Amino acid sequence: MKEKISLIFFVTIFFVLSLFPVPVHAATSSCDLQVSMVNQDPYPAVQGDTVKLLFQVSGVQNPSCNGAIFRLDPGYAFSLTQNNSIQILQGSTFTQNYNGDWVLPYTLKVAKDAPDGDSQVEVFYSPGNTLSYSSATERFNVSVQDSRASFEVYVSNYNPTTRTITFQILNTAKVDVKALTMQIPEQGALQVKGANTNIVGDLDSNEYTTADFEGTPSDGNISVIISYTDQAGVRRTVEQEVPYNSIYFTGRVSDQGGSSAITWIVVIIIVGGIAYWFYRRRKKKKKMMEERRKRMS
Repeated sequence: MKEKISLIFFVTIFFVLSLFPVPVHAATSSCDLQVSMVNQDPYPAVQGDTVKLLFQVSGVQNPSCNGAIFRLDPGYAFSLTQNNSIQILQGSTFTQNYNGDWVLPYTLKVAKDAPDGDSQVEVFYSPGNTLSYSSATERFNVSVQDSRASFEVYVSNYNPTTRTITFQILNTAKVDVKALTMQIPEQGALQVKGANTNIVGDLDSNEYTTADFEGTPSDGNISVIISYTDQAGVRRTVEQEVPYNSIYFTGRVSDQGGSSAITWIVVIIIVGGIAYWFYRRRKKKKKMMEERRKRMS
C-alpha cells in the first residue's frame, strides 16, 4: 500500500513540473559582460604626455545582451584627447570574432601634476545601448612616472678679487633633464653684473654642474630660478633659496695671495744666494791678486 502511494506521489510531482517547463539554457543565455584593461602604452605614463589604454569587453557575442554600451571616466589625473568617452556596440551590427570580444582603445592626456605612482580611471558598462544607475563599474590603475626633477643648489665658491660666485647644481631626481638654465632674479642678496641667466645644458640624474655669476653677495638666502625641459618635453621652472655665509669664503690663503708671497720669497732667496756666491768669489779672487802682487814686489 505504501509503495502504491509513493508511486502516485512521484507521478503527480512529475505531472506538475511538466506544466511549467524550465529552460535548460537559461543560465547560459543571460548576458554576462566582463571588462578588463589589456594594455597601457607607454608604461609607465609620463606627466604632460599621452597614454594609450586598451580595454576588452567579453560576453557581447551573447544575443541576449543586444549589444553593449561603455563609458570611460578619466578621473582627475587624465583627460580625454577626443570627445569619445561613450562607445556603443549595436547588437545588430556586432560581428563576432574568434574570441567574441569588443576591443576599445582610448588615448588620454596625462596631467602635468599627476602624482607619481598609480592613478585610477573608472569605467561604466551595461548590455544594450543605455547606461543606468544599475550599470556595472570597474576601476583600473594607470601607472604614472613623475617627470619633475628636484635639485640641490649650493654656493661652492666666491672669489672677491674677480667678484665671481659659483653655484653647484645637483639633479637629485630619478629622471634626466634637458636645456637647464639658472637665473638670478633682481634682489638685494646678490646684485649681478652682466648676464643674470646662465645656460647650463643637459643634466643627468644624480649628476651635478656649476654656474658662475659676477656680483657681490650678502649674507643670507639668495633666490635662484632653475628652468628645465622634462622627458615629456614640458618646460618647467622651480625657484629655490640658496644660503650664503661669507665666513666660509674670507680669510683663505688663496684670497690673501699667500701662494704668490711664498713664491716671491723663494725667488728672493735663490737670487740672494746666487749674488752672495758671486760676491764671495770676486772677493776671494781680489785677495789672491793682492797677495801675488806683494810677493812680486
